[in-house]
Amino acid sequence: GKPATVFKAKTTEGVAIDFPASFKGKIVLLDFWAIWCGPCIGELPNLTAAYQKFHGQGFEILGISLDRAGDEKKLADFTKAKNMPWPQVFDGKYWQAEVAQTYGVRSIPTAYLVDGDTGMVIANSGLRGAQLEKTIEAALAKKSGK
Repeated sequence: GKPATVFKAKTTEGVAIDFPASFKGKIVLLDFWAIWCGPCIGELPNLTAAYQKFHGQGFEILGISLDRAGDEKKLADFTKAKNMPWPQVFDGKYWQAEVAQTYGVRSIPTAYLVDGDTGMVIANSGLRGAQLEKTIEAALAKKSGK
């Protein structure tokens, strides 16, 4: 129920993000992760399933990669191979990644579900495993007034 921390960043595709304003009309999962993080990789089937199920209803994911400098190609190859079409923010600063620092991230995976219209954090728990879809579904239903 708190406002999401505002930030500006560029995706790996060079698209400027003004978070959360760039996600008007959407429910967005801010996902802090890395390709070297076992638990993050373990969550991927849940993330990709949720993305496929809810993307058409206004759900988006914004990945914040805590990978190391020089890992741009590894990150691009990994996200392509793992069917992760959502945008990624990567600055190569590992645990000092600017957006992660802004959010006080101390462990990954860490996620926040944010309403792109209000900029409010809807959830920062219940965003893993089987609970992920239920949390997203509830947020989308509330947003659409159902």
